[in-house]
Amino acid sequence: MYKQVFMTILFSVFFGFISRAQQVAIAGKWETPDKDIIEFYPEGLMFTAKQISTETEKDKVNNNKIVAKELQSTAAKVFEGIVIDPKDNKTYHGKFTINDTGTQLNLKVKWGFLSFNETWKRIN
Repeated sequence: MYKQVFMTILFSVFFGFISRAQQVAIAGKWETPDKDIIEFYPEGLMFTAKQISTETEKDKVNNNKIVAKELQSTAAKVFEGIVIDPKDNKTYHGKFTINDTGTQLNLKVKWGFLSFNETWKRIN
């Protein structure tokens, strides 16, 4: 009986750590093809992302704006949630997928039957 309880607790703790490690994989700073720097950080059990810098002068007004929120892990290294266009504040469904090495993040945004793909690279 004690052995069964111990194994159940050990199993739960082990897989809890693995799940948290996968979620932390998205945390950090990523660079977009437009040279914007986006930072992902945890907020409770979900993640939020904000633009922290950009190289273009006209986009500097978007610094510190939230660009993704309510991101939840739906599979290993896959996060889905709300993506926000900082230029007009329109929201879309977005899916972020981290590659196996953890160095690239693929963003897929859907609206209607159209979609948009972009690959970001980890900078920290």
